[in-house]
Amino acid sequence: MDRSKKKPAHSFESLSFPVEPSEPAQVDQLPEVRRIWDAEEQAWYYSVVDFIKILTNAPSAVTYWTTFKKRRQDDPFLQEVFGQLKMEPMRARDGKLRETECATRPVMLRIVQSIPSKQAETVRLWLAQVGEEKLQETEQQTQVDQLRNYYISRGRTPEWADARIRNLIGRNLLTDEWLLRGAQQNLHFGLLTRTIHEGTFGITPHTHHHVIKQLPEGVKTPRDHYTDIELNVLALSEAAARTLHQRNDSQGVPQLLKDAQAAGEFGGQVREQFEQLTNERVVSSQNFLDQPKGKQKQQKQLPQARQDSLFEQPGEEGQAEGDQ
Repeated sequence: MDRSKKKPAHSFESLSFPVEPSEPAQVDQLPEVRRIWDAEEQAWYYSVVDFIKILTNAPSAVTYWTTFKKRRQDDPFLQEVFGQLKMEPMRARDGKLRETECATRPVMLRIVQSIPSKQAETVRLWLAQVGEEKLQETEQQTQVDQLRNYYISRGRTPEWADARIRNLIGRNLLTDEWLLRGAQQNLHFGLLTRTIHEGTFGITPHTHHHVIKQLPEGVKTPRDHYTDIELNVLALSEAAARTLHQRNDSQGVPQLLKDAQAAGEFGGQVREQFEQLTNERVVSSQNFLDQPKGKQKQQKQLPQARQDSLFEQPGEEGQAEGDQ
């Protein structure tokens, strides 16, 4: 890694280690673990002495670690570990930056394994948890990047691609709420989707897609032919529906439908105000049928979605909107 490149400030963070304080006054003294994200290596580097303090409760974690390394320097198991440590500037409790010896999560787990401690199992479980959280975050970002590249390869602008991805993410969050609150995908998603759509745009999805945009019946993802304005207005309506579901703790299709109607009315008001302000209609006849389709191998990069993934399956949108 090139040491001349400075990491962005947001790459550093401090996490509170989950232990119960014996007294309320000790809350400020709860152990913290500092870590810094290496964007080039796509890995977190954790402060070793922070873990030493948790594991040993030694008066001086730095002294304990220095002594430990001297005594175990000939240990074949730890020689490789010591060789993978690196120094990184980290901010201490007093606000000052100091060079601190750091290790990746796998290396840190090997260090924990080598130090006798009643806290060892707790530390291992915690490291596994925070590592999984970052893995999920990275996987989602990879999906976003792949999909963004996919759309741009098909002739869309970066701004349009970003609007489409926001719409996809919002839609997926909304359908997650529907499933959790008693709606069935094949029976109810179409009704709920049409209700929000009609309230927002003042027309049915079929009229929007096949009369105004003149999309063929076989198009599985009509929203791929929306303008960025259409995408953003609909995303706002669906965000309103999701918020109402959560605020009202709506259960069952009748309550979900009531929220969808209110969200559609709200979206319609937003659309009308936009049209009055800009003197332009939100619903557009523009489509992207004449855009290049891209290579087949690029199409395979489109994330295959399940209900628990970041994006819906291609075709799921169209089916939900009554186009199939």
